[in-house]
Amino acid sequence: MNQRSLVFDVGNTHTVVGVYTGGSLAHQWRLATDKRRTGDEHYCLMSDLLHTAAINPRDFDICALASVVPDITRAFSQMINKYFGCRLVVVSGHSELGLSFPITDPGCIGADLIVNAYAAWRKYQRPCAVCDFGTATTIQLVGADGYFHGVIIAPGVLTASGHLFEKAALLAHVELEPPRQLLGTTTRDALLSGILSGSAFMIDGFIDRIRQEYAHLGEIYAIGTGGIASVVCDLSRTIDRVDKTLTLDGLHLICNHSSTA
Repeated sequence: MNQRSLVFDVGNTHTVVGVYTGGSLAHQWRLATDKRRTGDEHYCLMSDLLHTAAINPRDFDICALASVVPDITRAFSQMINKYFGCRLVVVSGHSELGLSFPITDPGCIGADLIVNAYAAWRKYQRPCAVCDFGTATTIQLVGADGYFHGVIIAPGVLTASGHLFEKAALLAHVELEPPRQLLGTTTRDALLSGILSGSAFMIDGFIDRIRQEYAHLGEIYAIGTGGIASVVCDLSRTIDRVDKTLTLDGLHLICNHSSTA
């Protein structure tokens, strides 16, 4: 399809915006999530970004929104309806995407988890464990048949380290980069190992256990995504692939699905 789609992945900390043209991701922006902004204020920001890419807001055929912030969902819906004039798909557990669930009301499942499950199912067509490193670290399992087996939610790497720096006044803020060794000989190296190697060990432990308990599904492919996925996944022995655009690609696939449904 040659349609142009605009997609929004709204998290508690950041909002990622993507423009797809002819099936490819043409533009991407990462913004701070601010639930205080009105729909008009969001449009002023989006208009400036689209202007830099020489895109008219009225050129989009469809928009898709995955949001875990209800105030943003309302504001973005108002913005799209008022200024973009195209169809808007707001993703939820009730979206008819072909996924199936072990609970009767999947509406309680976060939109980000729904999109990642759909993206992994459609892109990789095999059982997938998706590890998303955001405000929270989530690990979910989706089968090759689109069955959503469940999810693990843990404190995010940046969230947990931020609280550490707040509580320990003598610890200076440390930029996250791969530790040089497991046992640090400086405070900085010790923190990097504890934060990043510790996160990788946690991921490996969960993936190992998931592969054991769900061995009947066959080989489970482990995918890392999210803002700092590369840093953590480089230290992991179980992650098979880092897919930084998994969520945006999922929203784009949902746009295509909705256009043909």
